[in-house]
Amino acid sequence: MKKVIVGILVAAVWLAGVIGYAVVASGSNSSAHQFTVLTVKEDSVKDYNTMPVFQQLADETGIDVEWKYNTSAQYSNNTDPVGIKGIDAIYHSGFSNLKLYDYGRRGRIVAIDEYLDSMPNFSKILSERPDIKEALKSPDGHIYSLPRVEEMGLKAYPNILYINKAWVKKLIDEGNLPDGVNLSADDLKDGLDLSREEFKAILQKFNDLDMDDDGSTTNEVPLSFVSSNWQGNESDLIASFGVPENRDHKTIVDGKVIFTIEMENWFNAVRELADWYQRGLIRSASFTQQENDFLARGQDGRYGAFYWWEKDTVLSAEKRDDYIIVLPLKDNDGNRYVGVSNELEVEKGECVILDSCSDKAALLSYFDKFFEPEYSAQLNYGSIKSGAFLSEKVDGKLIPNDDHGVQSADDFRMKNAPYGVVYLTQEVWDTSVEMESRAKLRVGNLESYVKPYTYKGATTIPNLNYTQDELITLNTYESSLAKNIASWFTGCITGNIVPSTESWQNLLKTNRASIDTVLRINQAAYDRYIAAIGA
Repeated sequence: MKKVIVGILVAAVWLAGVIGYAVVASGSNSSAHQFTVLTVKEDSVKDYNTMPVFQQLADETGIDVEWKYNTSAQYSNNTDPVGIKGIDAIYHSGFSNLKLYDYGRRGRIVAIDEYLDSMPNFSKILSERPDIKEALKSPDGHIYSLPRVEEMGLKAYPNILYINKAWVKKLIDEGNLPDGVNLSADDLKDGLDLSREEFKAILQKFNDLDMDDDGSTTNEVPLSFVSSNWQGNESDLIASFGVPENRDHKTIVDGKVIFTIEMENWFNAVRELADWYQRGLIRSASFTQQENDFLARGQDGRYGAFYWWEKDTVLSAEKRDDYIIVLPLKDNDGNRYVGVSNELEVEKGECVILDSCSDKAALLSYFDKFFEPEYSAQLNYGSIKSGAFLSEKVDGKLIPNDDHGVQSADDFRMKNAPYGVVYLTQEVWDTSVEMESRAKLRVGNLESYVKPYTYKGATTIPNLNYTQDELITLNTYESSLAKNIASWFTGCITGNIVPSTESWQNLLKTNRASIDTVLRINQAAYDRYIAAIGA
């Protein structure tokens, strides 16, 4: 990207006018300011400096940004990234509430709300969306970061259960269906109705028989997931016991913040899943693998069933038709339950401006363009020139290009889209940008097969605005509590801990102070949030 220099020489009025005219008329490549932004980027992602969307931004704003990179490993090892010399901002900063406030109150990053005169788009968002404004505030009332807003109604429901219908049909055809499971080939379509016990019995057959006809009964994986991952986790399996579960084990029910680990049904679920593990229905990989491992292992159709948002990401093209959606599993009383996650569609900490930046207003005016629909779409999915969207709009809307050749939509997007600061709300989908086909499919599948079974009264914990003391206290308690729960939970299921009532009660007793403190602080913050947005 060429360096574009735009400046004002205040030596004489006529000279300033001549120079200003010359810059605009010629598209001059000289400027008074060059900004350098550090971003977290893996090697597989294309160089931001060559991305057409950033070239377009430079041409339109007259402001040039040079992008410098850390990999996620490099960045996570840096204890003080705002102290890096020669940068003006950090993109994909990932700063926690406490870190934002700590850097902000010490004047090391900019209070963005003090520069709203240079940010008409962001200013409008804050005035029209009090929930977003409240979510972004730090304890002192300032906003220290630019957000990512992508509203599709997806993140609260990160799991859909898929089953290998080809394997189920084989059980039907060969007369090997478990006792008490009555299915015909006509039943094998999206929305398959199974109880948890029926599902368990089918998984047992998947484990015991040679389902893929390769002469071995050892390489089939009855059920797979990525434990505690943001999507494709085991939460909805636990929810089937009558628990509003998510990976945090923390949610809101009827306005009250609760920990699901205190529910007896949660303990019953852990004890039952320990039995599934001992029977070989769940493998140890589900508790150790990362997303990429899970996706790679699923390509050849060795999973009998799995949790994920969409099957196309997990399976190779020739295996996708073998899998169908299963409704949330019925409990012994015929009820179905799913919880809601705390994954938020308004994310803080996407971009911070360093106090050392020489022209904060100018750089913020540049980032303000990111909130415009056409830029948000390209930042989120890839530029028009790269092939992410059709070159011609339809009824004023950008239309996604679903044809990326041999590469998957995920692969294309990971390479071509910088993500980060975007503003994609229902209004934008309605007026300016068409959703991707696969996003529409997800929305439709969730509406049909998952959302109707939400645990009554359960809601996502929103972005809460904590006081300084609350942030410090949470920083002390939450991390150790999460580790203790995860250790006990995984240990019980995989056989390292006996899942007894005494062991469960000891978990609660040992962590009682942390549980009560975290609940008290979150409830107080949630009550303030509700009052602030007038809900």
